[in-house]
Amino acid sequence: MAASTKLLFGVHHLILGAKSSLSLNARPTAPLLQFSRWFVQSSGKFPSPPKKPGNAYIRYVTQKRSSVKLQNPGADARQIVRICASMWKQLSDTERQPYFKDAAVEREKYKSEFEDFKSDFTIEEWQEYQDSIRLRKLKLKRRRKRGELHQLGKPKLPANAYSLFVKDMLSGATGNMQEHFRDMTGQWASLPEAERQRYMSEASRGKEKYEKQMQAWEKRMMELGRPELVRGYKAKKTTTKKKKPKRKVAATKATKKAAKVTRGKIAAKKTSATLSASKRK
Repeated sequence: MAASTKLLFGVHHLILGAKSSLSLNARPTAPLLQFSRWFVQSSGKFPSPPKKPGNAYIRYVTQKRSSVKLQNPGADARQIVRICASMWKQLSDTERQPYFKDAAVEREKYKSEFEDFKSDFTIEEWQEYQDSIRLRKLKLKRRRKRGELHQLGKPKLPANAYSLFVKDMLSGATGNMQEHFRDMTGQWASLPEAERQRYMSEASRGKEKYEKQMQAWEKRMMELGRPELVRGYKAKKTTTKKKKPKRKVAATKATKKAAKVTRGKIAAKKTSATLSASKRK
């Protein structure tokens, strides 16, 4: 059976949460939470976990946002959040208590649902799921960084000679692009030296232009207080100074003299005790 047909029946099973009259070996026979393993195998995607609930403050802002927006029609989203935050600070502990109570109930419900969600995975599948979450977060972080650099006007990397050649060859091309790409490597290898030199010279000019643009951009980033965006930047290591052990104070002459007198008194007592013992004998 085609993968699309299997996926369609799987979604049908996910909605109903029960067995279907059709018999499919790849389909699960248990309700919703047991569906995930088959879904991963058929579509290569993981099911969505339970949504994490907000805390008491988030619940308050969500509840008050609409009324605050009506009272302040000219305010943007950030200003509305600031107004809600100010209102939250003015609440007493008694007025905040219902929001904390509802948040605690939702948090316990989320823990139970998440444990049910997790129990449907094997150890290997759960590890794969965790890896997919980490990869998704990394991609999101890189996407946000690219967006920030685009807003800051960072120059784009110049194309190399081969990329310029491919661009020329594909301009106005029609049909199957994959076949065109397969032929590009051979065409570039058999390209006359004069033609190849032309692309290399164009790439060299683009690189020089890029370096000048980058120098100006990095100078502006330093002025804006963003040195971490400059090439070759190394963050200063913050090392905590170790406390030096205290040196032992050298004994003074008076201390040495007092110690000598003490030793003398102890020796005298031992001598007198020895003499008295011999007289008794």
